[in-house]
Amino acid sequence: MNPPETDSRLSFSPEWIAHLRQVLAQQHSRLGQLEHPTAQRSLTARNYDSAIRALAAYMQAQNALLPSRSVLEAWREDMLAGRILSERGTPLALRSINMRLAAVRKLLHNSAAEVLDVTVKLILRDWAGVADAKAIVQQDKLAEDYGLRLSRPELEALVNSIDGRTIKGLRDRALILVMAGAGLRVSEAVQLTLGDVFLTVNAAGHHGIRVRRGKHHKARIVALGSAQHPVLVTVQRYTSALGLVADETPQAHVFRGVQRAPGGAYNSLPQRLSVRGAERAVAAYPAPYRGGSVPVNAHDLRRTFAKLCKEAGMSWEALREQMGHSSVTITENYVGHEVDWAERLPGWTLHLT
Repeated sequence: MNPPETDSRLSFSPEWIAHLRQVLAQQHSRLGQLEHPTAQRSLTARNYDSAIRALAAYMQAQNALLPSRSVLEAWREDMLAGRILSERGTPLALRSINMRLAAVRKLLHNSAAEVLDVTVKLILRDWAGVADAKAIVQQDKLAEDYGLRLSRPELEALVNSIDGRTIKGLRDRALILVMAGAGLRVSEAVQLTLGDVFLTVNAAGHHGIRVRRGKHHKARIVALGSAQHPVLVTVQRYTSALGLVADETPQAHVFRGVQRAPGGAYNSLPQRLSVRGAERAVAAYPAPYRGGSVPVNAHDLRRTFAKLCKEAGMSWEALREQMGHSSVTITENYVGHEVDWAERLPGWTLHLT
């Protein structure tokens, strides 16, 4: 079999198209086999199948016969832009996009290892070089500003986009507001107990959230004010749905894991939510940002808190105490600033001959 005469990404003879499709189909069949001798397939196998099916549907819609690098890059961009939705009709989280890309890379790399033809190996490995979505989003963020910080309308839109009719939705709303409305780190949020949230009141009757073990094992209290603060109200709705009462079980953890039940409903688990689980929960909800939609990570919510507090007039020292920083300089970095290229232009030029 002669190699294709033109760029391997763009043009193939019918024989080469058929050959490559056969190689990919055979490898997909092998990877789709049961990895364990049980009736239930592993989560990894199900995720792999779901990703390959999603790619196949995209290729069919685009009339693409092969998963070339250009096709995969276009697929990635369409997923990032929200033009491709999940099975539930919601925008794909960054983690889900990268999981799909990783599954395709696995298919292409394993296929390259199986074939003997050197040209086919090179083509498949080239296609498998498609980058994750995270690096591209990060580059865009760095080009715009020093970290992602939502405005108040953008934060409100993010929270309101979460379905508050399920246990998972109630939990995720409360989790996002605890980090964006009280400035907690994700590791601090998952350690909160009912007593930390609802029984922390000073002599003047001001409510707050007690962080018993922050960074470097430092404790602090984040002042919120009224018991009707949106953070406290949202957490109250979630814990009430779980049947938890602060006076009865003050040591009970607030944020719990969830498990999807038959029919699509969610059940709360007794185990405390892990840091990784909290990060995944936040990443599942893209936020409106400057007219677009971007994935948000947990620490972006803490930056958002710092920016909104400073815009509302809080002093640097008070904000430093709220966030638990050792230095105001660190707090200043969290508040950040927008990159205005007009202010950064040198204002002079050279006249060279």
